[in-house]
Amino acid sequence: MTTSSDHQVHGLYRDLISAGECEQIMRNSLKVEEFVVLGFELTKIPGHLGFLGEYLHLNVEVEINGQRSSQRYFIKSLPLGDKNQREMMEEMGFFRKEVRVYSEILAPIGNNEGSSKWRPDCYYTRKDLIVLEDVKWRSGFTMVHYKTALDQPHLHLVLDAVAQMHACSLNHEYNLAGGRRLDETHKDVLFEASVSRDNGWFMAGLSGIRAIALNGTRYCKDAAKKELMEKELEGKLNRVFDIVKPTHQYQNVLVHRDIWLNNVMFQFNEDQSPKACVLLDFQICRYLPPIIDFLLTLYLTTRRSHRDEFFDHYLKFYHNQLATKLRTFKLNPEQILPKSELEATLKEYRLIAHVFTGIYLGLTNLPANVLDNLHKDEPEQYHRYCNENRDQLMLKYLQEDTFYRETMTECVEEMLEYLFGFE
Repeated sequence: MTTSSDHQVHGLYRDLISAGECEQIMRNSLKVEEFVVLGFELTKIPGHLGFLGEYLHLNVEVEINGQRSSQRYFIKSLPLGDKNQREMMEEMGFFRKEVRVYSEILAPIGNNEGSSKWRPDCYYTRKDLIVLEDVKWRSGFTMVHYKTALDQPHLHLVLDAVAQMHACSLNHEYNLAGGRRLDETHKDVLFEASVSRDNGWFMAGLSGIRAIALNGTRYCKDAAKKELMEKELEGKLNRVFDIVKPTHQYQNVLVHRDIWLNNVMFQFNEDQSPKACVLLDFQICRYLPPIIDFLLTLYLTTRRSHRDEFFDHYLKFYHNQLATKLRTFKLNPEQILPKSELEATLKEYRLIAHVFTGIYLGLTNLPANVLDNLHKDEPEQYHRYCNENRDQLMLKYLQEDTFYRETMTECVEEMLEYLFGFE
C-alpha cells in the first residue's frame, strides 16, 4: 500500500503532475509497493535543449521501510508557454508519436539492461507528457558541447547503441512477432511526421539550404553552376520526400533518424574516456533501412575530413556490432541483413543524410543563446524562423560567425557535390 504525506508540490509547474501520478511513477521505477511520497517538486531545466518540447526535472522525497531518499526524473512535455510551438506539435503529431513509441514499441522490444542499455527507461506516459529515467542523475551520463565533433571512441559507442536498437527491432520482428513488420503491427504509430511538405519546420530548412547554396558556397561564384542550381536544386532536394517510405526491397528496422549531439549522452571513465552511450528522443523514428541511422550518425556528429578518412571503418564496425547482437538473439545476420545489403543502400539513402544535416546544423550550430534569446524576447520572430522561413537568419550568421560559416558551407558544398557532381 502507498501512503502520502500531503504531497508538497513546489514550482511553476505544480499542476503538471498529480500526487497519484507521482506515486505511479515511484511504483514503476522503484519496483516496490510500500512507500511514502513525502513531497515532490517540478523545475524547468535551464537552456534550450530542444525545439519540440518542454524539459523539466521531477524531484521526489520518498520513504521506504523507514529510510528517506531523493529520486530525480526527467520529464518531457508538450510546450507549456509557447502557444505556437504547442499547436505545431499537436498538429504534426510529434509528441503523440513519441508517447506511443515509448509505450507500444520500445517497452515490448526490451533488451535495455546492463551493458546492453541503449536508452533511458520510461516510467510513465500520457498524451502530453513522458517521464524518463534521469541518466545524468542516476548514472552520470552527460552531453558533449554542441561544437564537438565526435572522435572514434565516441562514435564506436554511438554506433554500438544504434546497432543494439536495430537488433532489438529485428529480434522483435522475427522472434516475437512471427515475422510481421513493424509497419504492419504499428503503422498508425510509425507515421511520417517530419519529412513532409506540410511541416513548416522542415520546409523552412530546405529553403535555408538553398539560400546558402546560392549565396554562401564557392560554387555560387561560378555563374554556370549557380544557374544550374537555381534551375535544379529544389527538384533534387525534393527527392527526399520519396525515399522516406518503407520499402520491401531491403530489410527495414526501427530507425531513430534524430541522432545529433543533443540526442546522445555519454558515461565516462575516471580518465574521461567514454565508456557507454544512450540515445534520446524518439519523435521522428520510422521503419526504414538501417543505413539511414548509420549515415545520420556520421553526418550529424562528425566533420567531413573525419568521415572521408574513416567511413569504411565505421561501416564495418557497425555491421560487426549488429551481427554480434543478432547472434545473441539466435538470428543469422547473413540471412537477415548482410553487409552487402548495407552497401547497396548507401547511395540510395545518402540524400537523407545530406538534407537532414543541412537542416539540423542550420539551427543547432547557431551561436549559443541565439534561439533562446529570440524565443524569450521575440517569440513571433522565433516562430517565423523555426516554422516559416529562416533564410535571413542563416545568411546573417553565415557572415558573422566563423563556426557557423565553416560547418554550414562544408555540409552544403558536400551535398552539392553529391547532387551535381561539382568539383
